[in-house]
Amino acid sequence: MAGSAVLGVDLLLAAACTVAWAGALTAAVALGRTTPPGWLPRWAPAAAGAIGGLLGAGRLAILAIAPPVLAGDRLLGAAALTAPGSAAGIAAVVLLSRGSSRHPETGAGGEANRRRRPRLALTGLVAAAAFTAAAFIATLTFGTPAGWLPLAVLASLAVLATGTAAIGFGRGWRHRAVVPLAGLGAAVLAGSLAVSWMDSRAAPPSAFHDAGHHAAAPAAASPPLAERSVDSLRGPSTGPVHAFTLHARSEQVTLDDGRTVSALTFGSLPGPELRAVQGETVRVTLVNDSVADGVTLHWHGYDVPNAMDGVPGVTQDAVMPGHSFTYEFPAAQTGTYWYHTHQNGSADVPLGLYGALIVDPASPDAPLPSGAEDLTVPVHSIGGSTLFGYHAAPWSETVAPGTPVRVRLINTDQLTQRFSVAGAAFRLAAVDGGEVAGGAELTGAVLPLAAGGRYDVVLTMPERPVQIALEGSRGGSLTLVPSGEQAPSSAPRFTPGPELDLASYGAPAATPAPAADASATYVADHLLRFVEGVPRFAFTVNGAVYPNIPPLVVREGEKVLITIVNRSDDVHPMHPHGHHVRVMSIDGRPVTGDLRMDSLEVRPGQVWTVLLTADNPGIWMDHCHNLNHARDGMVFHLAYDGISTPFAHGGASANRPE
Repeated sequence: MAGSAVLGVDLLLAAACTVAWAGALTAAVALGRTTPPGWLPRWAPAAAGAIGGLLGAGRLAILAIAPPVLAGDRLLGAAALTAPGSAAGIAAVVLLSRGSSRHPETGAGGEANRRRRPRLALTGLVAAAAFTAAAFIATLTFGTPAGWLPLAVLASLAVLATGTAAIGFGRGWRHRAVVPLAGLGAAVLAGSLAVSWMDSRAAPPSAFHDAGHHAAAPAAASPPLAERSVDSLRGPSTGPVHAFTLHARSEQVTLDDGRTVSALTFGSLPGPELRAVQGETVRVTLVNDSVADGVTLHWHGYDVPNAMDGVPGVTQDAVMPGHSFTYEFPAAQTGTYWYHTHQNGSADVPLGLYGALIVDPASPDAPLPSGAEDLTVPVHSIGGSTLFGYHAAPWSETVAPGTPVRVRLINTDQLTQRFSVAGAAFRLAAVDGGEVAGGAELTGAVLPLAAGGRYDVVLTMPERPVQIALEGSRGGSLTLVPSGEQAPSSAPRFTPGPELDLASYGAPAATPAPAADASATYVADHLLRFVEGVPRFAFTVNGAVYPNIPPLVVREGEKVLITIVNRSDDVHPMHPHGHHVRVMSIDGRPVTGDLRMDSLEVRPGQVWTVLLTADNPGIWMDHCHNLNHARDGMVFHLAYDGISTPFAHGGASANRPE
């Protein structure tokens, strides 16, 4: 059974187990009334209890066979809470069964037992309901690694609920189901909030280099480095300057499908394509004309110097209306990248604050020969339309047969996009800006692209149309039309097929991965937490939400093997700033090639292992690029020892780094 299925089934079993024991308690109380309901059979509590016991045993069994990295803390909660609860409930059912026996006990002792037995049985059923409810709460609140304190809190509240019920039944509340059930409900609510609060306490967001641990033990024992500020990490200007200016503004934009949308733009929708040549220095002046929230420029996937990363509250302050900021960095990497605001990103990137960044090799014939067709296609959803590049309506490009074509697909949306290419064999030439060596030609394969990710698709234009379509698209699509032919009258349709498997695509790596100096594990989850003082189901990392997630503190040159585990039911496109990581394995399957990525589509139940080389000093944001998840807590940091920041997030600051 897949990891995501194990966790989903466990959640259902935990809820059903609680309901079963609560049903057994309710039935027993109802049957104990002076005039029990005529429709309720005497065996109802025993039947509900048997179901509860089986469900509890099922939880333990399914969690015991699941990978510990996915289910370890849930197994702890089930063993520590469900097991004693089910044991108390089964004992209570046995007592009730004996009390209804045709051969009642006689004598004074027997009469006392007959009076005491129902109270003990009802109290046992309260214990079963309370402990299994606590176990259900644990599935919604326990992060990993699970600490003993949340477990102790839930167990104590279950004991308190049981004790309250015992006192109540002893004082003649036997026929008042509302009292023990109300106490149980109060304990459930208190337990949920208490455990969530314990894992949601905020730490100072600027204390990056004071928290966490060094990646490698030898570095931790080394003397501290001289402190540097992030705004000093700017990098050299090594080549001719290629200058751009972007104006951020709020405006109405009419799309070519006829819709008019309220947008935030960098002068167009999407923003202008910024294109440079390797070896140049890129200089971009950002002017905020009218974006009220403020704006920054983050260069997604481009490993810029830290001061240029565009994260408000970490590397700069947000650029407010009437102000400007100049970004400058060497064009060292080639490939397909993009830019977007990181200020209030969950709201403002979807409204249009994004664009493409392309860096061509210095050689004009690499990676495509002169005369090739090179198309950049950022895909974006806005106002009910899907933009394919600058087009919301289906669009076409005329290409002479035999011409090499490169189509740069950029997913600027929050969720995974799935593309199909019909009409020609194609090859995946690059992933997240890095060239893929030895990739075989594909026909009919579907390309799942993580939020923030990029695929470069190359093909040779045939003598028939080639259609590139997006699953579920409302209009956005691209048709390559041979010279002399008319574009098809109908829009391209998504063509289902087998998904491309990145783990096995491409030639084997030329060199083995270097040995890691240390390791770290990050577990993504969806748990009840307090975010900005409000309880909600938040997106957590190792059980905590930003800013309470300790950064991973490293020293320059260290290599860290990072395991990313997705225990939630959502896809998490994890994005490390300032670094490309080498993907080592996906769900235990070794990756064939030297696959370098900066946008990892970690699906529910998946486990990714990646190698990060600490070769770009700074304080770097790492987060889920479903920016709603980042807003709700899934943000942490990689911090180099000796680096500090003068910028702040929250409080009087306008910085909102989502």
